[in-house]
Amino acid sequence: MSEILEEKKFIEVPHKGLFFIPLGGVGEIGMNFCLYSCDGKWLAVDCGVGFAGENLPGIEMLLPDPAFATTILPNLEGLVITHAHEDHLGAVGYLWRDLHCPIYSTPFVSEMLVSKLDEVGLLGRASVEVVNEGDALDLGPFEIELVPVNHSVPEATALFIKTKYGNIFHTGDWRFDKAPVIGKTANLQSLKNEKILALVGDSTNVFVEDALSTETDVKNSFVELLKGYKDKKIVVTCFASNVGRIESIAYAAEQVGRKVCLMGKSLWRVEGAGRASGYFKDFPVFLTDDEAKFMNQAEVLYICTGCQGEYKAALNSVSYDVGNVHLGAGDVVVFSSRVIPGNEQAIANIQNRFIERNIEVITTKEALVHVSGHAGKQDMKKLYELLKPQMVIPVHGEIMHLNEHAKLAHECGIKQVLIIKDGDVVHLDIDDFNVIGEVPTGILAVDGKKIVSISSEIIKKRRRLIEDGSVVATVVLNSDNNILGNIQFSAVGLIETESEEYTVLNDFVKSEIDNLSSEEKLDNSKITDVVKSAVRKIIIQNHGRKPLVDVHLVRV
Repeated sequence: MSEILEEKKFIEVPHKGLFFIPLGGVGEIGMNFCLYSCDGKWLAVDCGVGFAGENLPGIEMLLPDPAFATTILPNLEGLVITHAHEDHLGAVGYLWRDLHCPIYSTPFVSEMLVSKLDEVGLLGRASVEVVNEGDALDLGPFEIELVPVNHSVPEATALFIKTKYGNIFHTGDWRFDKAPVIGKTANLQSLKNEKILALVGDSTNVFVEDALSTETDVKNSFVELLKGYKDKKIVVTCFASNVGRIESIAYAAEQVGRKVCLMGKSLWRVEGAGRASGYFKDFPVFLTDDEAKFMNQAEVLYICTGCQGEYKAALNSVSYDVGNVHLGAGDVVVFSSRVIPGNEQAIANIQNRFIERNIEVITTKEALVHVSGHAGKQDMKKLYELLKPQMVIPVHGEIMHLNEHAKLAHECGIKQVLIIKDGDVVHLDIDDFNVIGEVPTGILAVDGKKIVSISSEIIKKRRRLIEDGSVVATVVLNSDNNILGNIQFSAVGLIETESEEYTVLNDFVKSEIDNLSSEEKLDNSKITDVVKSAVRKIIIQNHGRKPLVDVHLVRV
């Protein structure tokens, strides 16, 4: 049976054998960053970001900590990116200076990477080698075939990794789509007769029981949907990287006589990368919102960023009626996307702003406007029947996804399944398939222009500041160590400006300082500690909160 493994002490990975070590993407959705080791040589797969929740104020993106990866740099053969989603490539620009290794990716992924590397001043410094779907890479002890699979982004690939110890199938993000809009139907028949030692597999949609619709089904559904809103303004929001969906929406718009306008920086970045890679060739150049605002709005269809409720995205501005697109009663907004866990409230807030103005909101509950790019149970069973791996490691999911994936693998006849966590060192050996220890891992936060640990004092204090507030006390002492005038307090977000509570604070803090001995009054740190303690005591008593307290001590 699968089991959740106990914490292990940090170890040195053996220089002999085949090992798998995830530094991100296991136990969470996002921050995918995996390492394989074969006889002391290393291969990195994906380097993605995660998205912060409300418990990390001011933080938008999270990164896997590359500290362990920096210890194996002389033997790191390269980084292979499976596809162009942020949770698989978004951290490259932040972490490449630490990894400093060649990057291998397909043309579309490479175009997206070039844009990101340019933004951080790494264009021309980071080596990006373009490889095509179906190509083979020879990276030291790793022979890698980039196997084309279907996903919600162009040129998604699984990795078939050959080593002297056995073959690994690293799925990346994938599904079987019988009628994709871009790319071909995934065909893994060529691997049917290959012996797969271990499968490292995506768990995202393991709870989805029913067969998934195709992207072509979504495209045709959009045509019928748009026909019902002939004279209305229409806004559609979707994941910017979903080139197939953008083409589906553009096709539907064309069928009903509308031109497409893109709104949002990331959409234009994808549009540029897509056209450079041969996509969107059947569609004219898309409009900007500055161009579209002068047109008959019944002849325009807007595609916006912001399907997950991002406050800086285009859709959020539209929901506040800010910018060039102004919707009114009877107009429609279509959410052509799924809800990523953790974003429910942000999305609901935007939808409610539209509904309050009698703007119709259409989601997957009302129409077939989205299909997932991740395999559900039926696709996963088909994959196991085809490849028959000897061992399975569920990844890309929270613990509930990993457990369910393990259960499914057992049902498919796989006897050896491991549920692991980030940092676990897995020995990929049929006779010793086990976690032998762990290496250091962590999570970093992109805080403006800086990268900090999520456990840093900066983040802790910011969270506490929001939850419990802060008080600044200014104490002025004369040469005799007596307090001059009243102590000045600032307690923004805690105490009203003219509140009598400031008088209570002043009297209590003064009395606590007066109780100090003459010798103690000469000690600045002692006075500071007494003031902090006194302020907290009053605030806890009156508000039930433990604020951050800062003391400015002035001697004159």
